[in-house]
Amino acid sequence: MRDFAVITIGIPPEIHLGPLTLAWHGITIAVGILVGGLAASRWLRAREMDVEPLYNIAMLLTLGGIVGGRLFYVLERGGPLLGTEGFTFDGGFIAAGILLALYVRLARLDVRYLDGVALALPLGIAIGRLGDVINGEHYGAQSTSLLAVRNSHPDALTPNPAVAFENGGLYEVLLGLAVLAVLWPLRDRLPRAGDLAWLVVALFAGGRFFVFFLRSDSPELALGLNNAQWTSVAILLFAVVGRTVAARRGERGPPRARLDASSAAGT
Repeated sequence: MRDFAVITIGIPPEIHLGPLTLAWHGITIAVGILVGGLAASRWLRAREMDVEPLYNIAMLLTLGGIVGGRLFYVLERGGPLLGTEGFTFDGGFIAAGILLALYVRLARLDVRYLDGVALALPLGIAIGRLGDVINGEHYGAQSTSLLAVRNSHPDALTPNPAVAFENGGLYEVLLGLAVLAVLWPLRDRLPRAGDLAWLVVALFAGGRFFVFFLRSDSPELALGLNNAQWTSVAILLFAVVGRTVAARRGERGPPRARLDASSAAGT
């Protein structure tokens, strides 16, 4: 008997417009990048910062996401380096983060650019992952829970359109929204520039560690944990150590906060 408590999606994974074929995954990622960029630019303008570097940042994040995601997938599962199918979030997240940090450092930009991008990132990811939900990607075990998804279209990527599965894409959407909910009230309250960026890295790493207990698309590595979970542990440790090192180097608040503090001390 069909369980009507689960989420049912009957949308085809691709849209065919004559000779043009659009995949929902690509559409939602593009929308996520656009919305994330707009959110970051608004955050920067509110602090009277130049938004021009965001164009370079967007290109670097996209490049890092594609190249890093594909490279990590090939290292994990094998296959040719050049391909249009098979990417991992962790690989893209790591590569994009490295490129962003290098660009901010080499261009001598304010560290707050990292915070602006970090604040917008969860929303962009949440929107981008909607395509995974529609396509039936990153599914887990068969389930009848309220968050289980039955992708009823025959072209969906789940094994059986008649039953529901745990949907990793949906959990990633919820994770992105949860991270944003944590960040938003803290956006002007953290003590140092760069703290928002470190917090985003830590929250996504910790959240994805638990999400992968419900997904079945990462091979087991050791101690009952899969590759993605061990990668999350490594990223979380990196965030904790990185933030600690940054704090010890005395990276305090943004320039305006330092100026205000100095003025207050002199009065």
